[in-house]
Amino acid sequence: MSADSKEQKHIQTMRNMTKQFKNGVIVAVENSNHAVIAEKVGALGVEVVVNAENVKKTAAENQVVTTDPAIVRDVLDSIVLPVIARVRQGHFIEAEVMEASGANAIDEHEVQTSNKDVGIPMDKKSYKIPVFGGAANLKEALTAINQGASLIRTTYKEKYDVPHIEKTVQALNKILNDINDLVEGKVEIASLGADLEELAKDVVANKKLPVPLFAEGGIVLPSDAAMMMDLGADGVITSSLVFHVPNPDRRIWSIVKAVQNFNDPSKLIKYVEY
Repeated sequence: MSADSKEQKHIQTMRNMTKQFKNGVIVAVENSNHAVIAEKVGALGVEVVVNAENVKKTAAENQVVTTDPAIVRDVLDSIVLPVIARVRQGHFIEAEVMEASGANAIDEHEVQTSNKDVGIPMDKKSYKIPVFGGAANLKEALTAINQGASLIRTTYKEKYDVPHIEKTVQALNKILNDINDLVEGKVEIASLGADLEELAKDVVANKKLPVPLFAEGGIVLPSDAAMMMDLGADGVITSSLVFHVPNPDRRIWSIVKAVQNFNDPSKLIKYVEY
């Protein structure tokens, strides 16, 4: 088998692995207790992140924040769900450490990267587990996929995770509108660049990205999660702030149910009550 064939087989394998998350919820967690709750109420995966309050504090003090691999291992020992480890954008050493720790996937994320120190995106094809990438428009999404991303999530490049749901809506709509414009011929494939031509042709042929598209950023309410699905997302990634509200078990369960029933208002009404 040629090197190109091996790479394409690897890419397809990684994409197949992320299909398990479609039409579901990935819950951002800060510790194993959070992960156990997420598993109990029906999440399809968990993403280990830095404590939201710590991120705010260290960002204000211009310090670096990163996910602790010890917490990743603790989460892995506590649940059977897939565990995604969040790493700083471009930090391939962190990614290698998380892969060695046993993480089932990596999310190369902007939130833990200061705006003035955004790293060069990693070669996502070099890992044996899927790598997520962020995008706020179609060109960014295709660029990340070309680098090897197996799942795209919306991004708005804030320093830390706070509920900016309107920014998430804008990013999701922008990606989906860009796809429609490309499919309808309002935008030429060549305008995206020669390196993205084949991926762009795939988008035109299938009218969607070749990998799942998830909404992420400030999602803490069932109604917001349902709206993301109705707009066209393949799933959602919650904020870890869902664990900083009264009755987080009920809140996350309601988000899961809202995603599953987003197009049925008669059922959805039961899950948007607090």
